[in-house]
Amino acid sequence: MDTSERPHISVIIPAFNEAGRIVSTLNRVVAYLRTQTYTWEILVVDDGSEDDTASLVSDAAQNLNGVRLLRRDHYGKGWTVRAGMLEARGRYRFMCDADLAMPIEWLETFLEKMDSGIDIVIGSREIVGARRYDEPIYRHFRGRIFNWVVRAVAVRGFQDTQCGFKCFREDAADRLFVRQRTRGMGFDVEILYLAAKAGYSVLEMPVEWHHQPGSKVRPGIDSIDMFKDTLLIRLRDLLGRYR
Repeated sequence: MDTSERPHISVIIPAFNEAGRIVSTLNRVVAYLRTQTYTWEILVVDDGSEDDTASLVSDAAQNLNGVRLLRRDHYGKGWTVRAGMLEARGRYRFMCDADLAMPIEWLETFLEKMDSGIDIVIGSREIVGARRYDEPIYRHFRGRIFNWVVRAVAVRGFQDTQCGFKCFREDAADRLFVRQRTRGMGFDVEILYLAAKAGYSVLEMPVEWHHQPGSKVRPGIDSIDMFKDTLLIRLRDLLGRYR
């Protein structure tokens, strides 16, 4: 691929201590994208990993044309995705978890929805048509509680705000992520809240999702932080922080 050409899509992969699977993920994503007719780039944003994630991506990029590494200090997933979205050059910008819990082949369906005129398409593990495999019951239960809080406090109308696969038009990405203030796991809610305020169209799309071991979510600490972040969204809005 000609890397000087403006890509049709940017795939942004946030990564923190993903040395055990990041090369395999890159190989799978690159292999899929090479079969497509559009131009693309992959931007791996390293969130200050303490293992060999950054060096492995850097080495892989030497042989995988179209792969870039962006290194940041460790501030959290939200700040990592924000950096990638604002650094990306694609007309569409696709956020993709490093564990590929959703097979990358589903990207085709995201792009079909985007091409129909939707501004933002979010993957969902909850709505009719979604399929979940091997998910521990405690994780599902925790997710449903958080979703109830999200709908009560911040964003209504979505069954799953936290799936790590979302696609944005470039203008939506540029406008929303520059206003983002949440650094941690609750950033998805803030972005959807801002999207609603800005009048962007958002489609929640059912996907196939496979539970992967080695999640970086800390059930206690991150759950508390996400609840706090959701409450802070309303407070920031009342204080005019999103203007």
